[in-house]
Amino acid sequence: MEAATGSALPTRRCAKCHVQEATLDSRSQPVCRDCFTKFIATKCIKQIGILGKETRPAPSASAGPPTDTRRYLLGLSLGVSSAVLLHLLHENIEFQLARGRNAPFDLLVLHVDPSAAAPGPSAAAALERYRRRYPRFAFTSTPLPTLPSGPPTHQSSSSSSASSASTTAATTAASRSDMARILTRHALLAHARAHRCHALLLGSSTTALAEQTLAEAAKGRGYAVPWLTGDGPVPSSSSFCCPSTATATATATATAEDAPTQQLLVYHPLRDALRKELVLYASLVAGLEGLVVVAAGAGAGAPGGGAVVNHRDLSIEEVMRRYFAEVEESYPSVVANVARTTAKLARLGGEGAGAGGGGTCGLCRMPLDEVGDERWRGELGLGRGTGGMGGRGPGRVCYGCERSTVG
Repeated sequence: MEAATGSALPTRRCAKCHVQEATLDSRSQPVCRDCFTKFIATKCIKQIGILGKETRPAPSASAGPPTDTRRYLLGLSLGVSSAVLLHLLHENIEFQLARGRNAPFDLLVLHVDPSAAAPGPSAAAALERYRRRYPRFAFTSTPLPTLPSGPPTHQSSSSSSASSASTTAATTAASRSDMARILTRHALLAHARAHRCHALLLGSSTTALAEQTLAEAAKGRGYAVPWLTGDGPVPSSSSFCCPSTATATATATATAEDAPTQQLLVYHPLRDALRKELVLYASLVAGLEGLVVVAAGAGAGAPGGGAVVNHRDLSIEEVMRRYFAEVEESYPSVVANVARTTAKLARLGGEGAGAGGGGTCGLCRMPLDEVGDERWRGELGLGRGTGGMGGRGPGRVCYGCERSTVG
């Protein structure tokens, strides 16, 4: 009607600044480009501020300002979330320097390449693009590590060797994906410890944390979900080392039973942002989309992706990714509720891990839930686990890892 009379369509004003024209929709609100990018940056910097309080350097002996600088390690997957996180951290440092302040932290960046025994050419080329765009940061790449060959206990020697052999020859997509995720996490933790980092930063979005929550519960690791998706200290072990950190950790290697008691802060600064919001943010920042390397098969995980011929070719993570890709579009509050509820769960077994408590899994290093693990086996009609649940050594594994190592 208005077009017929020659009158122009009304211009939507941004619901936040009320000045610029709204060209985007963010959480049911019309917003402008500047307000949207500021919104995403604020979500990230808020979490970094919380981490800064946790890692505040101790005051110097002369009662002057602290001399120790915070050092963080960022896990770079070459996906959109970690790329956005890296860019936001870079922008935060540049903002502080422009105001005459010191850089709030030093940042190391590590990419764990799961494609081959050595970093592939695609990863090397991608990292070179990152180095040119962010010369301030040190970028490192390492291949996916292997399971450690620690001294087995008398109850778990056979299970340890069987697990090591079966991990490399896992027959299902779910097992391969689970082992790759565990070993990637160990490589990041080992690198962070070797370089004396105060915290490990992961680019998991709200959507990714919700996916991981359901995936880990489905794999039999629900007891460890608060440790895997929450922010805070987590058990780490120097016995899981990637080649780039093997030399650095040699001087600080602990015994297999002592290693799980060493803890490192792990934070998810983008935990309050949806994946679709990060994808949109990357499209608005010049040159950022070009840094994102889309993983093989990622397109099939989107709604309307390629048909699945055999569902055995899908990992549990991929099933969750497909499910939440649809939920995120229509019911984003449901995704946020899953992540927020998980963040409220109490972490059990952490303080006593490896020291009179339930202990930790010799593979994923998460606290063990012996009662829950035995219940899983009983309901499925399985015998007592091959992980030597009665023993007390690195061969003791949780039910989730036990199932993954046998394919």
